[in-house]
Amino acid sequence: MSIGFKLYSFFKGNLVHQDSLGNKYYHDKSNPSKRWVVYAVGFGPESLPTQFHNWLHNTSDEIPDIDLEENNQESNVKRRVQKHSVKHKKNVDKGYNSWQPK
Repeated sequence: MSIGFKLYSFFKGNLVHQDSLGNKYYHDKSNPSKRWVVYAVGFGPESLPTQFHNWLHNTSDEIPDIDLEENNQESNVKRRVQKHSVKHKKNVDKGYNSWQPK
């Protein structure tokens, strides 16, 4: 994350919530419908709870009041990452030889 974005969040944003993983949720001081998240170190979009995803995308105007334990939230993130990870075949044999340009 750039220093500029951190400064923008500090001066232009209101901190709405910080979850147990360290993700920080903001909305703009002059335009509350403009919302963003600053992810904790080592986490990304997969670490967002569904309620906050809906809040960020203006599906819901209510600020979620959830406090998940850090271990519970981390296990949910690991499950999501495993669910969406690509399983590579160990056997690369496709049953045919693809054309190779010379």
